Amino acid sequence: MDRRSLLRAALGWTVGARAITEAQATREQSTGTRADQPIRIGLIGCGGMGTGLMKFAMANPDVRIVAVCDVVEERMVRAAQIAGEKTAMFRDFRRLLDQKDVDAVIIATPDHWHCVQTIAACEAGKDVYVEKPLSHNIAEGRAAVNAARRFKRVVQQGTQQLSGAHYRAAKELIRSGALGTITRVRVWNVWNDTPGGIGNPPDENPPPGVDYDLWLGPAPKRPFNRNRFFAPGYWFFWDYSGGFMLSWAIHHIDTVHWILEKTIPRMVMSTGGKYVLQDNRETPDTQDALIDYGDFYVQASIYHTNSRPIEGSGYGIAFYGTNGTMLLTREGFRVFPEGDRMKPIESGGSPQSEPHMRNWLDCIKTRDKPIADIEFAHLSNNPLHLANISYRLKRAVRWDGNKELIIGDEEANRYLCRTYRKPWGAYVYRHLSPQHRRYYRESDS
Repeated sequence: MDRRSLLRAALGWTVGARAITEAQATREQSTGTRADQPIRIGLIGCGGMGTGLMKFAMANPDVRIVAVCDVVEERMVRAAQIAGEKTAMFRDFRRLLDQKDVDAVIIATPDHWHCVQTIAACEAGKDVYVEKPLSHNIAEGRAAVNAARRFKRVVQQGTQQLSGAHYRAAKELIRSGALGTITRVRVWNVWNDTPGGIGNPPDENPPPGVDYDLWLGPAPKRPFNRNRFFAPGYWFFWDYSGGFMLSWAIHHIDTVHWILEKTIPRMVMSTGGKYVLQDNRETPDTQDALIDYGDFYVQASIYHTNSRPIEGSGYGIAFYGTNGTMLLTREGFRVFPEGDRMKPIESGGSPQSEPHMRNWLDCIKTRDKPIADIEFAHLSNNPLHLANISYRLKRAVRWDGNKELIIGDEEANRYLCRTYRKPWGAYVYRHLSPQHRRYYRESDS
């Protein structure tokens, strides 16, 4: 190495070392802990997904699980046993957030809680990994973004496909122009829940060891019903989620936004219905949405009454280009050429959940934005909320992405927010954007 190269290398090392030192100082200032200490994590929501995410976090040597929280005592105790004997247990997430030895939280509660708890965690100075979908509605999603930015928190949505190496390879291939011009994309999840669906269990008393009122939280007071309370049932009730159009298609729309680098639609229309299933779900058993981005559109299909594969798969994303079509799933991707315009390409799958968790942990240290940053997550949730609004009103909606309002349709805009049961709506209200406050509602029950 000559003298000039040596100086360049030394300068590069110095700049890199300074950047690391500054990042460590930022983390110490943001979390109150030294950079060489482990990241101390609390788990809010100890069901199957929450426990799984906790295990992914625990697999990293720089992580300690210090607290767990759940309204179901049995789940909470089981998670604490997995985490270790010194793990603190809380039924109320607010008490967990009060703990000074918690740097960050994983939120894996039902969907109607995600934004409320994310905002509360940001206010408490905690970084957040929040399960998808980020929001129950568009206004609270923007409120959560506002809170994260105000309190300078690192917030990652659990759309782990973005961290898969083969998804990145697919993105690079499409961005290179190899598939030609993409004019349409299709995303789907199809299976057959007939004849019984989720059934019609009667209302009953909550099981022992369950704080049902705290589980309801910001949602309206309803009698306890197993389908409302346990996953996957609660996904199919408007009080808590938006059906699989929201809770599953978010993985696919999130990936499409990331690959095509376009996040704001101009119009959304959706149709469907509860045509076959006679269970007590409220959301449709068959639904299609067309999401128009201007120079391409996405067709999102959620079918619960017929499992015929689309493009040979029960779920996935298909990018249709002028040179070829790509089928992209968690197991890999395949490219089907248009004539001889390109060659067939095939790739296997790659881990997603583990690197997604690692990305969040690294960003807690560096204070960089994670790959599924809360702003990006919010923009990915919006088209699916709009699809459900269109479905419920039986008409298309035009979207102003800058104002985050539906154009010329005041009835549709009332779906941008919801009625919050006291006192939980206060978390959302104080971070709402001004244009959304008129649609906020509050109730005592």
